[in-house]
Amino acid sequence: MADLTEKDLENMKNHKYSSTGYSSLDNKMNPFWTKCANYLPKKYSPNMVTVTGLCCQFSSILLISSYDLTFSERLPAYVYFFCAFMLFMAQTFDAIDGKHARNTHRQSSLGQLMDHGCDSMDNFLFSIVLTQAFLFGNSIHSLMVQIVIQIPFYIFTLEEHVTGKIRTQFYNIGVTEYQFFSMLLLVLSGIFGESLVYLKIFGIRLSYITLYLIFIAAILQSIKLISINSNGIKDAYNKFKPMSIIIALSTVEYFCHKLYFYQKRPLLIILLNGLYYSLLTCKLIISNMAKKDIVILDIDLITYIIGISTSLILGNESIEFIIIIGLSVWLAFRYYKQIIYSIFKMLDYLKISF
Repeated sequence: MADLTEKDLENMKNHKYSSTGYSSLDNKMNPFWTKCANYLPKKYSPNMVTVTGLCCQFSSILLISSYDLTFSERLPAYVYFFCAFMLFMAQTFDAIDGKHARNTHRQSSLGQLMDHGCDSMDNFLFSIVLTQAFLFGNSIHSLMVQIVIQIPFYIFTLEEHVTGKIRTQFYNIGVTEYQFFSMLLLVLSGIFGESLVYLKIFGIRLSYITLYLIFIAAILQSIKLISINSNGIKDAYNKFKPMSIIIALSTVEYFCHKLYFYQKRPLLIILLNGLYYSLLTCKLIISNMAKKDIVILDIDLITYIIGISTSLILGNESIEFIIIIGLSVWLAFRYYKQIIYSIFKMLDYLKISF
């Protein structure tokens, strides 16, 4: 994505947020969220409220990674209770940042970029929490959790590019419903431990069956939304191509059984893939707001393809370590150059403080 021009910034300034409305649970939670927003200090900026929610999710990952990087070790019960509570806090901050902006008369188009950008990071961070809670290890199920959580949000953002309206619920079921369901799973995991994790029905782990059903629903939902908002199969595939490349390479990583990092430290690979997903989504959000065309293949995606493909082909642990570290450094640089830079350029253009 090229640097933002004066026209891009003006388009972003004039961008109007539009959604498909609240889900049933959103409407029930709204009185609570409104009260929470009213208690926030006036000097606490809406953008800081958004970032605080993201920090809640980061705290869960830091706690998990201090115990285990393999998704295969059962952690103390308090870890799962803590992660459930942090998800609730992240949900609350995400719900009240806009209300706080209206309360303090500091609404701006930058709020959507901050809110949805942080949401894109929340998604892959929480996929790590669920993967660890159900001890999926370096199996295909760890990849499925990431896909189930990441694809819908990317599709909803893609839909906004076409329709100008962000989808916040599907058949009256939205993010809030999924979040409370996830909180329940974490609490039950903390209470019942491995007896829940390894509970079987017809000889298959219940956690696998649940994941399969959600995976199928997410894929069908995504196909439907892409078809509705596209002009034929070719157009639909082109719009989804960046995400499909990451999913394809992630799948190859698993089935080839060659990536040492995925075998020994799957958390690090899932974290890397998730950050690339987040970067793609953030750039799509900026394109939506700036009314720019979607870039299908750019330097970020090309670098990722070359790096992961080289690791798979060579099958050398030392070289793979260098490549993974290099991709991580490159990703950090590109995140700053593409996303953080855009945020500060918007702050300067709108003449507001963070």
